[in-house]
Amino acid sequence: MVRIISDFVLKSRFKKKLKLLASVSKSNRKQIKSIAILVSGNYEVKEHMFIDFAKAFKVPTQNITIVVFNKNKIPLQNTKLGQRIECSKEMIDFWGNFPKKFNTFFKKEVDLLINYFDDNSLLPSYVSVFCKAKLRVGFSSTQYAMNDLILNVNPLETDLFLSEATKYLKSILK
Repeated sequence: MVRIISDFVLKSRFKKKLKLLASVSKSNRKQIKSIAILVSGNYEVKEHMFIDFAKAFKVPTQNITIVVFNKNKIPLQNTKLGQRIECSKEMIDFWGNFPKKFNTFFKKEVDLLINYFDDNSLLPSYVSVFCKAKLRVGFSSTQYAMNDLILNVNPLETDLFLSEATKYLKSILK
């Protein structure tokens, strides 16, 4: 019963933040200097693919943050990226507040947010709307209001997703 009420609170906070995303100004960007990636724990995505993607935009690895969503708390693993954050629903309190370690993540504005999840599960979507991002890329099976660039690609085809994202982002950033 408590989880049902908590989910209701999360959904209502999500809807409010989603409406605010539509009013966010999209500044004219010429360059990507930082990237945040939200990855569902349902996909086995290789870290080196995102590193190669960042190299195409000359983004140093220390300017890349990856948030991995899992059902259970999993300890941090070694990573070549700037920061790796593990997130589970148990980390968020009843009212939808995040632990303090997320504060710095949410305060920092990134140039590009990659929403690498295709389902409409609440947790990744909820975290996404709290991120400060100038440009957002995601899949067509998520809420359209969450993303600026929407790709109709199977999430299991990471190479295709990243190559298409690179192609479209380079044309947008000209």
